[in-house]
Amino acid sequence: MAAREGDLEQALIMGERALEGDRQSVPSLIMTSRELAAEMRRRYGSEPAAQDYLARLHSLAEQKPGFMPR
Repeated sequence: MAAREGDLEQALIMGERALEGDRQSVPSLIMTSRELAAEMRRRYGSEPAAQDYLARLHSLAEQKPGFMPR
């Protein structure tokens, strides 16, 4: 995963792509989003781009209960 390899920009690109459009495997999206969110918080919590991405995930979680853990 790009976030674990220290590539914040690529991780954000991949994360945004995963959230766009229709998704066939919702469980896969949820699992991947949770993993990426945890890594973003741990490694890049102070980076504005990571904060924006996490805010987007938080917004999705409010719209779709169960999408992200609280």
